[in-house]
Amino acid sequence: MKSFIRNFKHANNDMHTSTKVIYIILAVLALLFMGGKLINDPMILIMIGVLMFSIILHEIAHGLVAYLNGDETAKVMGRLTLNPIKHIDPLGMLLPLGLILMGSSFVIGWAKPVPVNYRNLKNGEFSVFQVSIAGVVVNFILAFLGASIIKFFPELYMNNEIIHVAVGYLIRLNLVLGIFNLLPIPPLDGSKILWSLGGDAVKNIVVSLEQYGFIIIIGLSYMGILWKVIDPAFGFLVNVLNIYIR
Repeated sequence: MKSFIRNFKHANNDMHTSTKVIYIILAVLALLFMGGKLINDPMILIMIGVLMFSIILHEIAHGLVAYLNGDETAKVMGRLTLNPIKHIDPLGMLLPLGLILMGSSFVIGWAKPVPVNYRNLKNGEFSVFQVSIAGVVVNFILAFLGASIIKFFPELYMNNEIIHVAVGYLIRLNLVLGIFNLLPIPPLDGSKILWSLGGDAVKNIVVSLEQYGFIIIIGLSYMGILWKVIDPAFGFLVNVLNIYIR
């Protein structure tokens, strides 16, 4: 545990002191709240594990594809690893943890973005497209793998409570994460995908929105528009997976 805390501090040593204090307070409150929730519903631990696994693989995919396209930044910085310490973003984990503990059906989270030096990519805009879409592809693959477990091991899925919860959440979470990240709002992957496919006018629009992206996302979420955009695509993909399972 001491080693984890030491490594976590080192991974976040560039964070402003006031920000650290806020995160510490939020983390303590979350842990206290989580303790009570876990007593009543220990399966929440499974959901948290699935969440961390999914968002970490999402980020590793970006770094791995960047590496295959000529940029070694992520590898040099030790980000092509499953070690969660290298990837955890405090706010990106506290927010989804809070949503899970509150029983929200809509959960989003994120790890630290994997660093990519786009100047090193050997195929220009096509490489940017590949790097940007890699995380989303991984999310959809994970959802498909979950559906495959249900299809080929139905008794295991139905009779083992842990597998049932983990697989069901793996599918739902990764479908939402994949769709959410496809939205063309900076800093989501969809904005970089749009940038890589669009002309100069589109690129300028994407760049101009970068400083407002997070505010736009919060605003859309607060007004209930975000889920209204995600829900139709989510329902469609769930139906596709149901057809595959049958």
